[in-house]
Amino acid sequence: MKQKWMQLLLGLSTVASLVAPASMANAATAPKVVLKVLYMNQAGYTTTVLRQMGKQFQKEYPNVTIQFTFLPYTQMHSAVLTSAAAPTAQYDVVLSDLIWTGEFGSRGYTLPLNSYIKQNVKNANQIPQSVWNGFKVGNKIMAMPFLANFQNFYYNKNLLKKAGFNAPPKTMTQWLHQMKVLKAKHIVQYPYEDSWLQAEGLVCDYVRTAGEFGNGNLFNANGQPIMNQGPALKALQWMRMLYADGLANPNSLTADEPTAANAFASGQVAFNTNWTFVTGIMDTKSESKIVGQGVVTTFPVAPGTNKATHSADISGFQGLAIAANTPANLRPWAWKWIQFATSPAVQAQHLHSQWPVWSQIANSPKEKKLNKWASVYQQNLNSVYNRPVIANYLQVSSIIQQYVHEAIAGTIPVKQAADEMVQQINQLKG
Repeated sequence: MKQKWMQLLLGLSTVASLVAPASMANAATAPKVVLKVLYMNQAGYTTTVLRQMGKQFQKEYPNVTIQFTFLPYTQMHSAVLTSAAAPTAQYDVVLSDLIWTGEFGSRGYTLPLNSYIKQNVKNANQIPQSVWNGFKVGNKIMAMPFLANFQNFYYNKNLLKKAGFNAPPKTMTQWLHQMKVLKAKHIVQYPYEDSWLQAEGLVCDYVRTAGEFGNGNLFNANGQPIMNQGPALKALQWMRMLYADGLANPNSLTADEPTAANAFASGQVAFNTNWTFVTGIMDTKSESKIVGQGVVTTFPVAPGTNKATHSADISGFQGLAIAANTPANLRPWAWKWIQFATSPAVQAQHLHSQWPVWSQIANSPKEKKLNKWASVYQQNLNSVYNRPVIANYLQVSSIIQQYVHEAIAGTIPVKQAADEMVQQINQLKG
């Protein structure tokens, strides 16, 4: 098995070395190139890992210098827009969060990559369709998938055992029952904590919860918002109920993802729904009081829903894109860097950092050895819903954050909040 794995990596490396245009074949004598790359220093691959990738690339192509700029996530979007407005791109390759796909694609800030991918990525079917969908505008692929972040359902098996449960909940009804028993028996004051701060993370949790009730799409096929009906409305009612009944920690309304993760790792709560980073925290002695007690599993769903996946999740995918105003002579190099950084061979070297976008790497013996929850990860990845791919997503997200937060807190009745949310979004479209 190990020999087959090495053969796979060698084969992929060989393919990667053959995709350069003829003019790049002898990079040592090629013209000097400076490629400006924008990435964040907050989440995703670390700056150390990116610089390691850059050094590897420059060894293969000595004429190319990768010039990184690292910014906090909150500054990334405006930096891309500033670069897009300049006569020549300030950044040739940019991080493209999937929530920016609609805007960047429809407004021409980044280039479609279809032709590059068709010509050079022969194993594209090894990236799950749910990941590709996060970077599509119509039939145009606006970024090459780079990072497959998503959430997991975490529970404390010791606390559940004290409450009389030997298995995690598989349905929303079971989950509600387990939380009520945990609270009634005073095993924990609040069985659950989530990151419901009025920020983008709240939209993620809202979409995922709607998915748990059967459909995490907040817009219908005609592009109309549907938060005031069906699963999206049920999700809002559910979140409000957990808060009102004291099943969710009231701190959730001001908690971000690390805060909620720390509550779980401290043993204060039995359940946490959060991104993959929690897996590392819960079993690290310096950060956790529940080492060996935390379990990663799939999400409970409403009976009769999500039959294909038996879970419902939310994506947090990242892609790499070429700025539309990158000079023509740099575009082949920009793509070359993107293909290198996102390749299976390179991602296989950094499995300790992030979950790979490639199925053959995710399912490899190496990944399974590093991550005992690998099969659960893959199941949750296969069940993700994406946030809306629309040009005015940031405005829409701001409205969702406001009304979901107020509905949970009870400052506005749930149905009224949902109706006003839809009305405000429709007015944006007008």
